[in-house]
Amino acid sequence: MEVWYLFLAAMLVGTMNGISPTGITLLVLSLKNRKNIFPALGVSAAFFAVFIVFGGLVYFGLASWLQSLLPKDSTVDHVLEVFLAIVLFYFGVTLKVKTEDFKEMNQITFLNVFIASSTVAIIEFPLSLPYFAMLQQIHQARVSLQNTLIAILIFNVFHVVPLLAITFLSILIPDSNRWVLDWLRQKIAFLGVYLVKFVLIVLSIIGLVDGIGHLAGYPVLPF
Repeated sequence: MEVWYLFLAAMLVGTMNGISPTGITLLVLSLKNRKNIFPALGVSAAFFAVFIVFGGLVYFGLASWLQSLLPKDSTVDHVLEVFLAIVLFYFGVTLKVKTEDFKEMNQITFLNVFIASSTVAIIEFPLSLPYFAMLQQIHQARVSLQNTLIAILIFNVFHVVPLLAITFLSILIPDSNRWVLDWLRQKIAFLGVYLVKFVLIVLSIIGLVDGIGHLAGYPVLPF
């Protein structure tokens, strides 16, 4: 049953981490013609592709190397968890509310949107601390390769759920009410930063308590 907690955590953290102000801004700009949402799907496709590829490289590169060095329930493993929790807490407290407007693209095609969004996703990836925290928990759980791949896939699928939801909901909005999308972008971008701050702080507290609990012989998380 422990692996289901891991899948649930991947689902929740992935969804919250998917509220990207820059991604939503690109999405709104690409919804110039809401009768044809295919180009806008390039935003979700780009974030999914970049995060699943880079996440896999990080996990199966760094994490697998650590796993080969550290035995199960290693003290060093939990020291790393405490260290990551402190880093998460620091960024959660110091994260500033800052949004940036993008210039509207002249040609709205799937390829152009995908390329632009991939560039943004690559820049954002190193700052995706909840993703790194999730990868650390997957590593610490020491589940099978199959469950590891499932957990990473779940995270990345739900990571693009907010973008996909806005994309398909835009079909219901008439052209005369385009301002609704702009309003929605501003609100989600603003609230999304605070949501990210909340997620970082909560994850840091859980990681800190669990890491110290493991070191003291009283683990908190079931994985």
